[in-house]
This record gives sequence, structure tokens and C-alpha cells, in this order.
Amino acid sequence: MVTGSDRAYDADAPVLRQLSVRTVIEVFLERGAVSRADLAKITGLSKQTTSEVIRQLEERGLVRPTGRAVGRVGRSAVTYELDASAGAVLGLDLGATNIRLALADIKGGWVGELECPADRRGGRAVINQITALKRRLLDETGVAPGKLRRAAVAMPGVVDPRTGTLSLAPNMVGVEGIDLLGTFRELLGCDVTIENDINSAAVGEFWRGHGAAASSLAFVSLGTGIGLGLLINGKLLRGATGAAGEISYLPFGTDPFAPLSLERGALECAIGAAGIAQRYVMAGGAPGTSVRDIVERSRRGDGAARATINETARIATLLIVTIQSMFDPERIIIGGNIGRGADMAALIRDTLPQCSRRPIEIEESLLGHRAPVIGAVAIALGHLHESLFSPQDLPGRLQLPNGSSSALGPDPSQQQQRGSHIRSFS
Repeated sequence: MVTGSDRAYDADAPVLRQLSVRTVIEVFLERGAVSRADLAKITGLSKQTTSEVIRQLEERGLVRPTGRAVGRVGRSAVTYELDASAGAVLGLDLGATNIRLALADIKGGWVGELECPADRRGGRAVINQITALKRRLLDETGVAPGKLRRAAVAMPGVVDPRTGTLSLAPNMVGVEGIDLLGTFRELLGCDVTIENDINSAAVGEFWRGHGAAASSLAFVSLGTGIGLGLLINGKLLRGATGAAGEISYLPFGTDPFAPLSLERGALECAIGAAGIAQRYVMAGGAPGTSVRDIVERSRRGDGAARATINETARIATLLIVTIQSMFDPERIIIGGNIGRGADMAALIRDTLPQCSRRPIEIEESLLGHRAPVIGAVAIALGHLHESLFSPQDLPGRLQLPNGSSSALGPDPSQQQQRGSHIRSFS
């Protein structure tokens, strides 16, 4: 767990010295290895202050010399960078059917990743499973447990910050009444943040996905359930109780007064996986057909399947127009198993002119099923940087490294160069 002694400066140090440390760290996060002379030029700090900050960061094991600057006349200068071995963060995506864990170093470099089906018994069985997966991931990557400084958990629903219990997550089994926040802190051995999985996916796309060039974005997940993550000027919209984005309860798509709509939400009943399967049967399709098979049959020209997917896209288009009218995000990203698998972004683009004259920029998720775990890593990394490098009363958050030099694992789409800018969210 990060403590006051882990900070890059003494808690009693003058505020100006604390600000100097933060300023230097921001340069390292954005530019990588930099010499002391260049740091002084970039930050406007004196050479003496810059040298003192570097000395302090070196003593605390947070910065290391990396070599010497090249292409200079005269004696070359020593360059410094954040020491990747100084610590690691863990992102955990806990879904109803799958668990994904990922490790990144303090610089945002990808260290390792695991994925497996979630134990169907849910509850304590899944918690025990996470404990074993965390131990396996640390062993496989060679990261010592003591190096794990911060974690973030992405999961459906809303966690009460007072009790740590989960609500608005009908697909999660056996977690009722469990203090999830306290439980995760104990089993992961570090401070933990819990975030809604769709919010986390939005952060992932904002950090290293199709939202990396946008100032604001809406991430719409269409899958077993549906949800919305919204970032405006880098700030997550959570609402008074943390339930902002629970779009499954929007009152259209089917009868909002029906008992099932009150439990799961009218819109989810219409375009969630169960609703799509039911619509397929009503269109003449075979009962018991999975949504994956319905999508595949639609692509092969099956009339009932095509009608089912087209009607789903029509209802989803009404959702997109609603989001655009209420929040006016710069970009809307469509994700989730159904959102990506059924080519919903393209179908919605084709349907939009029928009900809106406003141009709406829609993209399919670049990160796919990995968006929530990548977002969880970003959230954990952001909290770690704040705890280490930023005075508590300073407004605004440190930027996260965009990390174009750090691949996000084996998926080739993650290795695209996304530019050299850095991102901030809260």
C-alpha cells in the first residue's frame, strides 16, 4: 500500500518544493528520458532546484540514470527517467462470465495479462479465484508482491463507498452483502479503487483507444447488459450516487412498466442479449439460438436474423441520438460483445439519417473486450502517480503517459502509434 513515506518528497517539505517534484515528474511522463539541463529548460526551474529534485527522486528509488544524451557538442549529459522497477499497478476486470487481470509498471509499460472464465458459483468462489490468478500473474511476470502499489477493479453495477457493497448488477452472482472494497484490499495487498466496468472501458478508450484524440467521449457497451461511460473534458460523469450511465433503465424499447423492465431496465430488455434472442424467436427464428449465432446467421442472409439485428440497431440508434442530445460528446464509441460482433457502429451510422440531421461521430471500440482492464490499469496508475508525486491540495491531476512506446500486449491493434500526447482524467 502506498503510504506517506513512499512519496517523492517529504510531506513537510515546502509547497514550492513539492510543486517542483510534480513538475519534473510531468516531464518524465510526457517525454521519457531527459537530462538535468533539458529539464531545467523545459520546466523553468533553476539548475540547482532541478539537481536537488533529481537527487531526491534517485534516493527514493523513483528515478534512475539511463545513459547520456547524444548529438551534443562537448561533454554529453546524463539522462534520467522514471524507474520502471519502482512499482507496479494491477487492473482487474471482474465480469459475470470472465476475469481479466493486467499488470503495468509505474511508467505505464505493459508487464503481463491473464484471462479466464469466472467461476459460475460466484461470490467467494470468484474471490478465491482472483487470489490465485493474482499470485500466478505476479509469478509469471517476476513482479514481487511488495512492488504492487495500487489496484483498480472494474465490475458491473455500483459499489456503495460507505459499505463497499454492490447494487444494480443483476448478472453478478453471490456478491450480495459482501464488502467488496475491503475484500479486494485484503486479497490484493494494496489500496484499491472500484469503478463501474463501463466507466473503466471509457477510460481505456480515452487513454489508448479511439478516444485518444477526443476531449470528450461516450462509450456505449452493448452486450449481455448495456451501459454508458461518459467523459467530459477528462472527467468521468458518475452522478450523485454513482449510477450515472445506467442507460438500461431508459424507458423505451419495450414497456417500461413491465415487471422485468423495472428489474433490468426497459432498454436492456429490448437490446440486451436476452431481448435479442427473444426478438429472433418472435421473427420466426429457432428458440434457444445464441446471440452469436443470430449475428452469424444475419451475415449469411437469414431473414429472421437480419430483421432481428436491424431492429436492434434501430433501437440502439435512438439511444445514440438521446446521448448526443443530452451530452454532446465529441465522439461516441460502440463496444461490448454485441456492439462489436454485430457491426453495430456501421448499422447505426446507416440508420442515423432517418432520425437525426446532426452529424454524430461514431467509432467501433479499438480495445474490444480488453477496454475495461486497460481502463482499470489507467485508473490505478493515475491514483498511484497522484499519491506519489502530487501535493494533496493541488487542483488538477497528473497526466498519464500515452505510452506509444509501450505495447499493450499481444493484440497487434494495440501497437499502433497513438501520438505523443498524454491524457488526464478524473
